[in-house]
Amino acid sequence: AVVSTQSTGTFCLYTSMGGDEEEDLKAPPTGYGSTAGEDDVPLETYYDKLGLGPANYIVWGVLTLICLSDMSELTLVTLIIQHLRCEWKLDLLFETAITSSVFMAYALGGVLFGSVSDKYGRRFILLLAILGLFFFGIMSALAVNKWQFLAARVAVGLCIGANFPTTLVFTAEVVASKYREYGIALIIIVANFGMIFVGLCAYLLLNRVGWRWFVVLMALPALVSAIALFIIPESPRYLVASGDRERAMEALRWYFKWNKVEFPETWKLRIHDALQRGNMKEILTPKYRRETILLSIMYFGNLYIIFGLVVFLPIALTEGFCGTAAKKPRLDCQKPSQADLLAYVVITSASIFACILGLVVGKFIGRKIPLRIFTFSLFILTCTLYICISQFVTQVLFFLTKFASAAANVIIWFIILEIYPTVVRNTATGFVNFWGKFGGAISAALVYFLYYVNPFLSVTSFVINGFISFVASMFFDKETKDLLLEDTLGESQVENES
Repeated sequence: AVVSTQSTGTFCLYTSMGGDEEEDLKAPPTGYGSTAGEDDVPLETYYDKLGLGPANYIVWGVLTLICLSDMSELTLVTLIIQHLRCEWKLDLLFETAITSSVFMAYALGGVLFGSVSDKYGRRFILLLAILGLFFFGIMSALAVNKWQFLAARVAVGLCIGANFPTTLVFTAEVVASKYREYGIALIIIVANFGMIFVGLCAYLLLNRVGWRWFVVLMALPALVSAIALFIIPESPRYLVASGDRERAMEALRWYFKWNKVEFPETWKLRIHDALQRGNMKEILTPKYRRETILLSIMYFGNLYIIFGLVVFLPIALTEGFCGTAAKKPRLDCQKPSQADLLAYVVITSASIFACILGLVVGKFIGRKIPLRIFTFSLFILTCTLYICISQFVTQVLFFLTKFASAAANVIIWFIILEIYPTVVRNTATGFVNFWGKFGGAISAALVYFLYYVNPFLSVTSFVINGFISFVASMFFDKETKDLLLEDTLGESQVENES
């Protein structure tokens, strides 16, 4: 029998076993051990005493600034593509390559750097990636031809892929488990605001300063983010999982100092052995395989629609959608008007309201049921995009589709960050993120290309992926609401067995 006491973070096993099994328990395998004594205090208890205060807000502020930089860089190409077409006389295939390159590199960056973050720390990978984001953002503006621009955007995508999953993991790890929904929702809200932000900046500046200065201005938040990273410590939860008691205590003292809470000097922090971290095989073991596959499928379908709309909206608003199916001309040098850019901002703003709704229902209802409701709504709304009564009705339907996809995205991220232990959390996040961003990369290329064949073919691809995401959600039956964030594979295993 197994007894789990999550409130104290202690786990007790009572069983009868043979001598060989007793020997096995004396030396727990790498990734499952702990050097904690019976009186050691778990990190969650420290966090409960710490509460939520200025230190947490400072860290979240830095992470949201990084996220804003990421999403601004991710979406700006879709707003300047007509300018690039005019300057470099791009053909359709090269436009498709430029539009999709950053999304594909984004997908690769998540899976490549997820395990690096689990091995070497959240703060290290964020600093490396955000400096790269600033440098290659500037290189994009300085590109003298289309090939240099394409190479710079691929590098930008790799940096975003390293950044975004890590910001979410970092956000969830620096507060008590009861507060994590607020941090995760904040990052996702800012991610969606980043798309609105770049659209608003385009509305105000793009046609006035030109695309090169616009790209330079969009790179500046990354530089500010890099400087801000130096004022915050590493994730205490990561340091506990890595066995670094001294740095974990130092980081905790920083949090207690800024929150103006007396640090409990008499407590001894429960620490783990120097665990093996970032092992991707663990997320595909029977314990996690089903959830990992279903989350990957749902995220693939959802991000196909989200990023497909990012690509689809600017060209549909600029070059038309209703009444032009099956005879879509490719306009050589038509740049988006101020009205088109404003419509893009309004439609994209749906994601902000959706994130707030996702936070509320996730906090008070749970994960499983809202996920099914949102994915079903998304599927139905993609079907309505075939309706083409007027430009206004089409824009309203785009708004609602954006809303449903963003709400589903919040719930999916809650689950991803709650279901895996610290030693593989960023690895798992990077893996699932890869499949989501892979769907986004395919969407960026396919939706853009299909638009000029027949806009309704792009809509059909949205419908198919909405249906796939909904079906996967019906098979996902694990509720993660109110679970404590576990640090080691052994802790999570005991919880599941209990």
